[in-house]
Amino acid sequence: MKFSRATVVGLVIGASLGLAGAAFPAEKAVQSQWAAAPVRVDGASQDWQDAVLLTDKGSKAEYALRNDGEFLYILFLFKSPTSLSTYEVSGMKVYYSLAGKKAKGTGFHFVKRSLSADELIANIEKGGEALTEEKKAEIRKQKGYMTYVGMPVDVKKVPGQAAVEPDEPPTFRDKLSPQLSVVEFRIPLAGLVEAGQSAAAGTALKLGFEWGGMTAEMRSAYMARAADAGSQARGAGGGDLASQVSGNYEGGGEGGMGGAMGGRPDPRTRKHAFWIDVKLAARGD
Repeated sequence: MKFSRATVVGLVIGASLGLAGAAFPAEKAVQSQWAAAPVRVDGASQDWQDAVLLTDKGSKAEYALRNDGEFLYILFLFKSPTSLSTYEVSGMKVYYSLAGKKAKGTGFHFVKRSLSADELIANIEKGGEALTEEKKAEIRKQKGYMTYVGMPVDVKKVPGQAAVEPDEPPTFRDKLSPQLSVVEFRIPLAGLVEAGQSAAAGTALKLGFEWGGMTAEMRSAYMARAADAGSQARGAGGGDLASQVSGNYEGGGEGGMGGAMGGRPDPRTRKHAFWIDVKLAARGD
């Protein structure tokens, strides 16, 4: 189903969604809602009661934005494997521009990483926190940990370039299922920096979102199947099917893995991306 209107929803994970439409012209800036209380970023959605949900036309993903004086909060809802694509592997890139440009040089790449207990200890200590031997022993009781990391998309960016170094780094959480997947992001406004200026409540910016697409392993498997299909076709006198399939793959850069014979890209591995203009809420909005 396609939605051309904003939707007001009382949302609880595992429950049905109650929807009510409200006009929202596509060319108009998205108005972030004021968060009267900090949003708990946990992959659930209790804090998004009555949120204004918008739908990206291309991916069919639904999203909502809130902010307070410190953070920008973003909710994403994926209601099918097609809209979710390969997010689990690719993570989500959130780009931003205070100048209103579609710029991929500033933003954050949100990814999940599996760490061993010792890797987690090393990461914590690298961040400047001193761990006692008792604390280390407590951490080692569990073999592995899932960490949620928000890294600058420009890895060469010098730390401390922010106008105000945020006390808390960008973070996110998710809960994924075939029926409904929820992803929540929290980005410090002080970390949204351009030309020495940081975002603040009430200001405007442009946001870009990018996720999904084929992994290197998927691409290799895809091309191997395409080459095999081409060999079979040539042997049967049917022309160079591998070249046709490869052309389809190269030309469809937003696509994904094909079927057993290479074939048409699988929409479940499509790369998704879109941009929006956002007006951050001011206190009392």
